[in-house]
Amino acid sequence: MTAPSGSQAEPNGGERPRRADALRNRRAIVDAAIRVLADRPGASMAEIATACGMARATLYRHFADRNDLVTAIQIQATDAGAAALADADLDSGSATDALLRAVRALVGVGDRYRLLASEAALSPEVLERRPAVAGRLFTVVERGQRDGEFRTDMPPHWIVAALAAQLVLALREMAAGNLTQQQAAERVTSMLIDGVAAGEAGG
Repeated sequence: MTAPSGSQAEPNGGERPRRADALRNRRAIVDAAIRVLADRPGASMAEIATACGMARATLYRHFADRNDLVTAIQIQATDAGAAALADADLDSGSATDALLRAVRALVGVGDRYRLLASEAALSPEVLERRPAVAGRLFTVVERGQRDGEFRTDMPPHWIVAALAAQLVLALREMAAGNLTQQQAAERVTSMLIDGVAAGEAGG
């Protein structure tokens, strides 16, 4: 006797809710870790589990160790940065204005993930995502050089690297409570634009 077709769909039907629950739990853990580590960078997995309202065993089912959890936060931060740049409409207006919008967008993302200022190591998964951010900045810098807005004696990758270094410094200063988000964005943009504007040395 052939089993009803509906009974064959039950395993998959039950699996989807379980996967959805697992994804929700994973997101909840990452969000809680962002909050906890922002206040207490040295917080243990046990403290993070408590903040999530779950047992440590449940936490370890999703993340093997603290490094695994930090990597997940770095991936989320990188994806958030790429999304922020996409929303900043970097193809419109002058390259200078586009770069200013890019800095404000990235500083805004960095404010949420300021805990990463003390996490120097980047996993291969994070490095694979970085071109989604750096590539957009590279395009803006190339456009600025082509249109005569930015000096051309420095290659675009150098300017983007300088911007990245200033953003990391701004992130650390925000984490230390020395700068607000607005102040950080203003300092980065002032140093960067003043340094790359055409007409400066070598422009």
